[in-house]
Amino acid sequence: MTELCELSAVELLSLYAARKLSPVEVIRDVIARSEAVQPVLNAFCGLDPERALATAVAAERSWMAGLPTRALEGVPVSIKDTAMVKGWRFARGSRLAEHNPPATQDSPSVERLRGAGAVLFASTTTCEGGWKAVTDSPLTGITRNPHNTDHTPGGSSGGAGASISAGCGPLALGSDGGGSIRVPASFSGVFGLKATFGRVPMYPIGPHYSDMAHFGPITRTVADAGLMFSVIEGRHPMDPFTTDPLPAADFPITPLPLAGLRIGVTEDFGFMKVDPEVAAVYRAAIARIEAAGAVLVPLAPMEDWRPTYRTLWQVGAWQSQRRLSPAERDLLDPEFRGWGDRGAHIPTGDYVDAMMARLAYRQECARQHATVDFVISPTVSILPLKAGLTVPDDSWPDWLEWAGFSLLYNMTGQPAASLPAGYSSGGLPVGIQIGGRINDDIGVLRLSMTLEGLLAEARPDPSAVFEKAMRKG
Repeated sequence: MTELCELSAVELLSLYAARKLSPVEVIRDVIARSEAVQPVLNAFCGLDPERALATAVAAERSWMAGLPTRALEGVPVSIKDTAMVKGWRFARGSRLAEHNPPATQDSPSVERLRGAGAVLFASTTTCEGGWKAVTDSPLTGITRNPHNTDHTPGGSSGGAGASISAGCGPLALGSDGGGSIRVPASFSGVFGLKATFGRVPMYPIGPHYSDMAHFGPITRTVADAGLMFSVIEGRHPMDPFTTDPLPAADFPITPLPLAGLRIGVTEDFGFMKVDPEVAAVYRAAIARIEAAGAVLVPLAPMEDWRPTYRTLWQVGAWQSQRRLSPAERDLLDPEFRGWGDRGAHIPTGDYVDAMMARLAYRQECARQHATVDFVISPTVSILPLKAGLTVPDDSWPDWLEWAGFSLLYNMTGQPAASLPAGYSSGGLPVGIQIGGRINDDIGVLRLSMTLEGLLAEARPDPSAVFEKAMRKG
């Protein structure tokens, strides 16, 4: 039996409209599930049951009285601790902000979710400042994967990915400066979208994110991601890079026919080291996509973009740390502090070269998309690594080596999503990444919806995931 907390947002809204279900019942179930998994997964920085219940009560009145309702009226949503929620602690996973007063305003995406009637119930964990692709920090400790709690759910939106996978509500707001939505989506067996840069307002933004950061949805279904995206996208005065909202006719998301669609495929882009089990899941997925009518176009190898991203990210880490006192630096994640130290010694010329390389990657990807509609690759090159580690072993210099697939689209600004594609022999999730042309966010969502149906057995059962996590815990 599906628990209330495991229903999709689309299902909840349909049941609310039919007066068969109350937002109050749902938020109580979501809070209960979240409180149950928290000692095991450590997915939340904090829960706010009292205010969530008050919001749900107001939504219940609107639905039951037949009053006008909004796009997410009564739907539970969690918020990653890289976005501000008025009245909640805003710490970005850092001990530097542990004793700061609660936020006095909402980030634009949070403002829009609240304005759409969403029930904001929890803040989810992140690594410090969202600097790496796993989720642990000196402030909140280690977040774990509900499929196997010995492993990480990825990061930096790991709390969001883990909680959605375990059935703690349908919608989570994540952020992504280098795969931080897509990596946990892959490792946790859920769906995540990083839209075109500027499509979703980004505020506040840490200095080390530069213009590569995005807020976006993490959900169990593509339809839910499309619904959430329709609420948070569009121009906002707090982000001068934002673009006009998409036409209302683009929503709700509908499947994209595969017949004749040209899809660029690459298992490694010519330089990524890919785990054999990840490669096997990827090959099986693209074989089914081809059998369903798509035209697969093998892509030529590309230049390894990880050194470029490393330069940009380490200089950004230095920028975020350079005004800290020695006592404040001592509070940082030691690995993050080390990245800042390395960034301090990168020559200006190397940084300028990295900025120019970004432009070259944009041009190369634009040339790719002159001949293909989408590009599909693995999302991550490895299976979820052990919780508490940043690299699987000493043969990997840093997390960029194994999370390299996602970095490209942060540098180019293209939309990209991660969709569940299958499982390893040990039951760990594996995702595929779908990259699209600049501004073709709807196309990425539509193709994702089609492939979601084609690869339906890859979607996790949140009840089974929850029970597995609780047994392991």
